[in-house]
Amino acid sequence: MKTNELKIVQITDTHLTPRDAKPANHQRVDPYIKLQNIFQDVELMPDRPDMAVISGDLVHEGVEFDYQKLKDIIDYQSQRLHIPIYVILGNHDRTEAFYRGYLEEEPQEKYYYGIATGLCDIYFIDSTYGDIEQGYINNEQLDWLKRSLQNSDKKMSLIFMHHPVDGPAVIHMRYSILQNSEELLDIVQGSSVKAIFSGHIHFPTEFNRENILCSTADSSAYHINCDNHHNHLVMDATSYNIITVADDKVGVETRSLLVHDEIINQVPIDDTDFVDRNMFV
Repeated sequence: MKTNELKIVQITDTHLTPRDAKPANHQRVDPYIKLQNIFQDVELMPDRPDMAVISGDLVHEGVEFDYQKLKDIIDYQSQRLHIPIYVILGNHDRTEAFYRGYLEEEPQEKYYYGIATGLCDIYFIDSTYGDIEQGYINNEQLDWLKRSLQNSDKKMSLIFMHHPVDGPAVIHMRYSILQNSEELLDIVQGSSVKAIFSGHIHFPTEFNRENILCSTADSSAYHINCDNHHNHLVMDATSYNIITVADDKVGVETRSLLVHDEIINQVPIDDTDFVDRNMFV
């Protein structure tokens, strides 16, 4: 790992199919094959990344066995590519099954943690709230993040979480994204945080909030076209992001491996605005 450069592969929304289930949203191509194709593409890179992050919706509503299978895949790919692979949870993950199957630990309410590299600190946040679609970061994590940022001597920090923060590219997704974005942004404003990376919405976006890059990766499993804000179209697709951090700058490249035009599902959306905040109290 270079001291002044960091290369991160971000994979998101793998939606791996549980045993004896059908692929989510009528996928024609097995999501396990799609994930394998990404790892094969990474293997061909002339300059290997320093790490990979899978930012939630790992398994589509799976059980302990499915997370054991995921752990076997991650361990194998990590050893083969010689890089650490970090994961966080999404709204379609099941926390108890993840803890027992993937971590082999007694379940906790939230799965969040931080790591330090020579260049920056990286925080992995659990933005899930039960099994509902919307994202919400609890006070415990917000307090932990605030303390961590205050106590760090790094000039740069990155955040990975499943749900995107609110911004100009996702106004029509407010019913689904992080519901307390402003509380998170209040903490990171003026801090060492340079970028927030997320997934969840199944299309790529980039915008700036408080001089922080907010980047959302497309899914490895299927793309969602939201041109019609009230009727979202689902298509088989495989994409991932390559994040490059150099000195105090952050850049993102989207790499698409599969794009199918065939519509495999449609999702009607009535109200695109934020949901009632009282449901998170």
